[in-house]
Amino acid sequence: MADSTKTGLCTVTISRAELLEEVGRFAGPTTTGELEDLKDARHETAWHQFSDRYRPMIMNYAQKRFRLSSADAEEAAQGTMIAFAVAYQKGQYDREKGRLRKWLFGIATNQIRNLQRKRGQNREVQIVDQTTGTGFIAHIPDDGAELEKIWEEAWRQAVYQQCIKEVRVQFDRKTVQAFELFARQGLSAQEVADKLGMTQNAVFLAKHKILKRIRELIPLMEANW
Repeated sequence: MADSTKTGLCTVTISRAELLEEVGRFAGPTTTGELEDLKDARHETAWHQFSDRYRPMIMNYAQKRFRLSSADAEEAAQGTMIAFAVAYQKGQYDREKGRLRKWLFGIATNQIRNLQRKRGQNREVQIVDQTTGTGFIAHIPDDGAELEKIWEEAWRQAVYQQCIKEVRVQFDRKTVQAFELFARQGLSAQEVADKLGMTQNAVFLAKHKILKRIRELIPLMEANW
């Protein structure tokens, strides 16, 4: 849901989908320093940061595209982390051939498929008809382009969520609440103003300030992704 708001400073027209698209326009790789740190298996901070960054993304991908349960998605993510660590320590990642997340995409997809074979799913899932309660088997097509598209969406979501996490720390509670209600949940400026005891202009300004900060954060986040 997009809307235009005038703050006196500028006119802001944006939707959540458009913001996610903006995230995608920044394509900075994981930094050289971080990649060097990951070469040391004993560098716990670097590996924890790597896991915190990519594990939710892998689980999102596994659940959305392959319809894995939460437990299986977690197992696939853990398997991906282990497989990545082994391959990376062996020097199998060539940065000249692509970004780290592209390489991780291949590892994650293989781990998920291996888990499905282990479960005997073979890319088939049980679909339940909510009206009758009966089920049928649906085949998940093996479409590489579609898989990569969903992986990129999971990545954008992860970056976006990290930006939101940062602004919640950097702004006061009422400003963040106004942004959440107005820009993300779609309440009108008047509804938000009444709910939070603010003026409409303050609601518009809260949205402008936080969107501006998110746009500043995106390339900084991307430098580490």
